[in-house]
Amino acid sequence: MLCSDAVAVRSRSWAWSQRERAMCKARSSSDSDALASPRPAAAPSSRRSSSSSAKRRPAAAAGVSTSSPSTSSYSGAAPSGTGTGTGTASAQRRGTTSSSSTSSASSSRASLAAARASLPDPPVLYPFQELAAATNSFLAKRAGGSGSSSSAAYWRCSIRGRDAALFQLHPRPGAAAVDAAALARIGRYHHTSLARLLGACPAGAHLYLAYELPPGAATLAACLRSPRNPSFTALRTWVSRVQVAADVAQGLEYVHHHAGAVHGRVSPSAVIVSDPGLRARLTHFGAAEFAAPADAGESPYATPGSSEPSREADVYAFGVLLLELLSGEEPARYRFDRGTKEFQRVSVLETAAAASAGGSVRNWVDRRLGDSFPVAAAERLVAVALRCAAAEDRPDMTWVAGKVSKVYLESRAWEQKVQVPDEFSVSVAPR
Repeated sequence: MLCSDAVAVRSRSWAWSQRERAMCKARSSSDSDALASPRPAAAPSSRRSSSSSAKRRPAAAAGVSTSSPSTSSYSGAAPSGTGTGTGTASAQRRGTTSSSSTSSASSSRASLAAARASLPDPPVLYPFQELAAATNSFLAKRAGGSGSSSSAAYWRCSIRGRDAALFQLHPRPGAAAVDAAALARIGRYHHTSLARLLGACPAGAHLYLAYELPPGAATLAACLRSPRNPSFTALRTWVSRVQVAADVAQGLEYVHHHAGAVHGRVSPSAVIVSDPGLRARLTHFGAAEFAAPADAGESPYATPGSSEPSREADVYAFGVLLLELLSGEEPARYRFDRGTKEFQRVSVLETAAAASAGGSVRNWVDRRLGDSFPVAAAERLVAVALRCAAAEDRPDMTWVAGKVSKVYLESRAWEQKVQVPDEFSVSVAPR
């Protein structure tokens, strides 16, 4: 029966298509022998059925249709050529799987390398001679403040190929020495609202801290007020100022509730604003551990009656900084009183509280913004700042950051709605 089946296959092979004849031509002589001689019963085959099945289905056992020769088609198992193609396809699938695995592994390594590159380098202790060489023996002109004793002043220099801002601070009395362990404890935190600490140099009666300085960056104090041109400000739009306030609030919230520390030196001189985007970053993070507060007892950012760093003191300082952002004025200034013919010290807290109580926040906001700001948002921010600077029951930075971020989102929606121009503003009513 197997021999007759083989003859039937050969007699119908002339009706196959040209492609099938080419495929059959590639069959080896071993396949013909397999058709002519019976296989052992124990040997399994996926291309041929057993001899008992061939007896029950004489024509179909060899995989040949019983239709006419002109329309006959191969409906059984694939010839050896097709089997070879199947094996090639399997090899291709295995190759594709291997290629995909290799690509996935390469992508994982690239992602890991990118994640490692985004982490800050551990800060180092710089020798005093290296900082002196970078600043021309500390005789180079400072930026960000007026006078060599100003806490806002810093040196713009290059340290080991990086643009840096070098600040000079006074150490805390009885503070622990600055060593590699202290710097590693400070530099292990990484957040977009915190400036990257490059290193420190304790030298005698001063402490030097170096931070990475992005191109076109300056302190917030320099962005708000220019001694040469009082009418100029880099933060000329409402959204840019709320953006800075939100960045500082989120940075302090991170310091308090994620790093488990306090800042202790919140002021415009400790905030670096970089371009593009005018994003703000906090410097001096961790300096409260071994640096004295700026002008302790006299700083307008210090809590009245206390100069010790704490979370409540940071919240108070942020409230003053927020009012300074909104008004554009210094937190404390002297104004000549024509009645008494004397100069009186005026605090931004006092003017903001009077404006909020009298409903004149619109007139109190920095005039360099024109009228290009939402008055309701400004009133809410003034209320948040006054609550931060309250004598008691101050909120935590989580609440403050949430309120400021909400106003920022509302301000962005307002800006897109009214499409505020950058070059000029239009006043709809006298201020």
